[in-house]
Amino acid sequence: MYLFNKYFHPNNFAFADRLQNQMLTVDGRPVEARIASATGDIHHIAVEDLTRRPADVRVEKPMLPRSGFGAERNLSRLEVTPDGGMQLKSEAGKVLLEGVPNHWFGMCGSQWLFQFKRDPEMHFYGLGEKQTPFERSGRAYAFWNVDVWADHPMEQVKTGDYDPDYISIPYLIIKRENTFIGLLSDNPYPGVISISQEAQVSQQLKISLDSPPVIVIGAEGGIPSLYCIYGPSLADLTRKFQILIGTTPLPPLWALGYHQSRWGYAGESDLTGLADRFEEYEFPCDGLWLDIDYMDGFRVFTFNKESLPRPAETLAALKKRGFRVVPILDPGVKQDHRYGVYQSGRLHHLFCLTGAGTPFVGMVWPGYTVFPDFSLPKTREWWARYARDFFTIGFEGAWLDMNDPSTGPVDPTDMRFEAGRTEHAAYHNQYALLMAKATRKGLTDARPEQRPFLLSRSGFTGSQKYAAHWTGDNFSNYHHLHRSIGKSINLALSGIPFNGADVGGFGGHCEERLLVDWIKAAFLFPFFRNHTMRGSRGQEPWAYSAEALDIIRHYVRLRYRLMPYLYNLFMDQEETGEAILRPLFYDFEDTRRFSLSRIDDQFLVGPSILQAPFVHERGDHREVVLPSGRWLDGMAGRWMDGDQKTNVIRNSRSTPLFFREGSLIPFQPGKRTDNRHDLNRIGLFCCIPTEFEGEARYLYRTDDGISFDYRKGARTTLEIIARVEGNALSLLLDCQSEGYGAISITPYTVDRFSSVVLEKDGVSERLKPEETSVRLTGKRFKRYRWNGADP
Repeated sequence: MYLFNKYFHPNNFAFADRLQNQMLTVDGRPVEARIASATGDIHHIAVEDLTRRPADVRVEKPMLPRSGFGAERNLSRLEVTPDGGMQLKSEAGKVLLEGVPNHWFGMCGSQWLFQFKRDPEMHFYGLGEKQTPFERSGRAYAFWNVDVWADHPMEQVKTGDYDPDYISIPYLIIKRENTFIGLLSDNPYPGVISISQEAQVSQQLKISLDSPPVIVIGAEGGIPSLYCIYGPSLADLTRKFQILIGTTPLPPLWALGYHQSRWGYAGESDLTGLADRFEEYEFPCDGLWLDIDYMDGFRVFTFNKESLPRPAETLAALKKRGFRVVPILDPGVKQDHRYGVYQSGRLHHLFCLTGAGTPFVGMVWPGYTVFPDFSLPKTREWWARYARDFFTIGFEGAWLDMNDPSTGPVDPTDMRFEAGRTEHAAYHNQYALLMAKATRKGLTDARPEQRPFLLSRSGFTGSQKYAAHWTGDNFSNYHHLHRSIGKSINLALSGIPFNGADVGGFGGHCEERLLVDWIKAAFLFPFFRNHTMRGSRGQEPWAYSAEALDIIRHYVRLRYRLMPYLYNLFMDQEETGEAILRPLFYDFEDTRRFSLSRIDDQFLVGPSILQAPFVHERGDHREVVLPSGRWLDGMAGRWMDGDQKTNVIRNSRSTPLFFREGSLIPFQPGKRTDNRHDLNRIGLFCCIPTEFEGEARYLYRTDDGISFDYRKGARTTLEIIARVEGNALSLLLDCQSEGYGAISITPYTVDRFSSVVLEKDGVSERLKPEETSVRLTGKRFKRYRWNGADP
């Protein structure tokens, strides 16, 4: 898989030519094909070569749901025909997806692939983390976790496209008009998904092929296993896929805040200095991060006694001030006979071996390094015990890095798993997932009453159940700012919604305008961390001009004001698999006027907020596509019709932000100067004009933000129903549970109603208006706060 520009080709495969009693024949070999369908239009194809039965090394297997998705019957069916065909059909008989006749499944030794017909109107998305254009047509993609900076040419990383990336999720989304299909290769071996019609020789000569266009999905080994999911909408598809592979557990509230990091933060003086500055500038921040310098000679689970002499005291003092500290943990263990972690792992035979039975040795930060064999349950238990003791000191989260696994200049394919019995390819893509699983156990063992938070660089399908992900080492330039949007959206659609990029860029020097633009673009991303590398200019908010600090602080404060809305999106994700960051065509269909499929510089945060940031260095204006409906312009406070384009002038302080008509958006009133929250006392931004028809609904929930008690009923759930009656706004509050106390709501509107009436438990209260103003992302505009009984 290190030949990233070369892929196995269907011409070298033998294909199934007929089906009889679930038996296929491939080049004269008997192969069994099993098809299972589950509620929600989820179909599974498993193929077993009866002459060669590879071991099942999958760690996190998808779970077919037994019920759910609101459908009593499937809207599609998948069938393999006796004459060698394979089709996904709607219940009306329309062919939605078709395998290549007599060539839909093929084998070449241990390699296997599925082939589907590709139509010109198809668009493609998903594929996990890819540093390529948002829409995925026109190329083949590899699935093999890499250390990007070590494995790709640096100039290509800085300004171009590259593949593969840190995370491998072989999941393809197919868009046909306004209908969506998902294909998941449930296989951890090195894989390929190709939607290319041209072959490239040495990246110079393009060869056009005469064969009809196809979609190829395959892997170099393991069990052929493919899930086919019918949406029909992208929202339906995403929820089904997320339930299939597992949703993201609700994180602690502090994990959703602003985080400050830098390679170079090493200990007590750095941490306390950061806390002092954030307090001085009344700048809300939740997380202060430590990179590799806090360790003793880069030895995992140790501390540098000079820079962090009293870790427990330091962490306790910072937590009292409201700051959590997140340390980095690398999997590599220094090969040092005086180092207890190495001694213990060596004594119990817990490190990966070579084919010769000797410990595999790489070269990373500690020097000569060995690697825990996380494929072994006893290794995961061992690592979890060290992690437990480490977290007991006072850490409440961790940053898992170098877990691709990165082995420096040493070829990792000599590393074997399961005590040397299993080839490297079987567990390479699952290594980070297994490390996260073991680390999460250690964290929950140390703090069983608290929700854990882990951030991981690498991962595989299923990783979302154990860790959030950032998109790895990027660069301080507008190319990476622009690509971060499509990259994060496609990663979210591929089952990892809790993600985000290093804001400002990790490599290079981030200039003031770029950092400001990046903050404006990312301030509502699910994960929000400012991080940069040693040797670059300071990237803290106060490292720039006073004007830049004021702008950056404004948008960070705005994130904290909208924390009730963001937190409820994470609740939706855990419960139903709903996406957080979304493309426009998640909630809206293409119209005759606009196709939304290639818009890669706008996105939705939940169903109600649309962002269209400036992500290019040049240009003093940009076009914004507003989907159907009506939208409130957050820069000027005026209503705008949808299904049209609008032109926005660039301004150093503003960014295009729009709120969907009919939305009820909970927020925290007042200026947010720190990370304290009271989610039981909220403002309710009613994005409802006086001429609004129908009703708007919102389910607001709150809990303590840190424990698992919400699973035991310690959560308050309030349904809010809004209607316009005459010139009055009626808000019906239906408290469905009050496990975390009563909720106090103050409505806010932009339109001037004759009155706002709150109705709860059969009692109505007529509120009186108070004219105020607000600045969201542009100039201040008028709004109304409705509070207190009308005399």
